Amino acid sequence: MDKLGIEPKLLIAQIINFLIIVFVLSKLLYKPILNMLAKRKKEIEEGLKLTEKMRLEEEKFNEKKQKMLETTRGEAQVILEEARKQAKVEEKEIIAAAHKEAELVITKGKAEVENARVEMEKGVTNRAIELAVSMSKRLLTGVMSNDDKHKLISKHVKELESIRA
Repeated sequence: MDKLGIEPKLLIAQIINFLIIVFVLSKLLYKPILNMLAKRKKEIEEGLKLTEKMRLEEEKFNEKKQKMLETTRGEAQVILEEARKQAKVEEKEIIAAAHKEAELVITKGKAEVENARVEMEKGVTNRAIELAVSMSKRLLTGVMSNDDKHKLISKHVKELESIRA
């Protein structure tokens, strides 16, 4: 090997030095680095699992939120429908009360008109009787005696009063 320029003692010393360096590096550097890499890999896997778990929980939360919104909307629709029904019932009640009140006003108005008509008829009848008596007095003043006039007027007044009653 001398011909090749390799000295066996130096080669053995270099191999021993290399083995010592490999042993020292593997004990002092490689294992801690590999442990640190393994620990880091484990932390990343845990982080990914946690992220996946959080994503699933968020999806569940969003589903619950959506269900609650749908339930709330459904309840709101039910409440609105009930309010609309109640409003229709109250509307019918108000209209019925208004019709009753209008009927009462109309009935009262008709009664007042009837009373006014009766009063007017009485007034016209009384005025006609007074006018008839007055005309009879004027006509009969020259033709009949006072006794005859009174008898005739009394007779006609009684007839007119019987008509009026």
